[in-house]
Amino acid sequence: MTEFARTGIAEWARIWSVRSSWIFALASAAVVAGFGGIVATDGEGLPSGASAWDGGRPAGLFALFGILAFAVVTSTADHGTRGIVPTVQWTPRRGVLLTARAGVIAATMTLLASAMVVGATMVVWAVHPEAGLPAGDGARTLGDLAFVYLTGALLAIGLGLVTRSTAAALVIVIALVLVLPLLVAQMPYTWTTELAAHLPGAGALFLIFGDGPSEDMTTTSARVTMALWAVTAVAAGGWRLLRTDVDR
Repeated sequence: MTEFARTGIAEWARIWSVRSSWIFALASAAVVAGFGGIVATDGEGLPSGASAWDGGRPAGLFALFGILAFAVVTSTADHGTRGIVPTVQWTPRRGVLLTARAGVIAATMTLLASAMVVGATMVVWAVHPEAGLPAGDGARTLGDLAFVYLTGALLAIGLGLVTRSTAAALVIVIALVLVLPLLVAQMPYTWTTELAAHLPGAGALFLIFGDGPSEDMTTTSARVTMALWAVTAVAAGGWRLLRTDVDR
């Protein structure tokens, strides 16, 4: 077995060998499914011509917040317990550790959140079977959301590796994804609107809901914005992991 495969398996086991991960995943899934039920039973139901996927898509925002927190916790947990020291001793090639950790956490969070959205969509479909589950809508919905989850998880992982603090990384990622885009967009200046459009949260909201702070936003610009933030965060976190003592 290669060192990368061994490290990837160890990272997977590190996530799921603790009870809190299962509790967090199940609780998040219940919240997302519950929101799907709220969407399905609210008012007169789905708009004319909408599919069950259109009802499950808004629940994707709650899945995003769940996996952002999950990604932060899993990327910083062993720094808080100083378990990162034996981890680096066991995997001295830090580039391998970085790749395995970022890859396993990001893939796990993306698959988990996508499964939550599917669950919420099934709830909507159970209430409105006439809406149907067209394959094209499903592929488009899951494709958009999977990109949001992948880049969002990488952003959270990168911030976790930079700060090495669960609390600090959580505050920063929630600010970037939820607070700042909405706050900055409300300021009565053109430049603040443009600034809000270049924050990762604006890109996530556009890909989920099709709306953003700037009228110039497109699917491509939203994807590029999120990708750039994710790559920059992982690069910064990777630099600190590779170039500095892990116990500081």
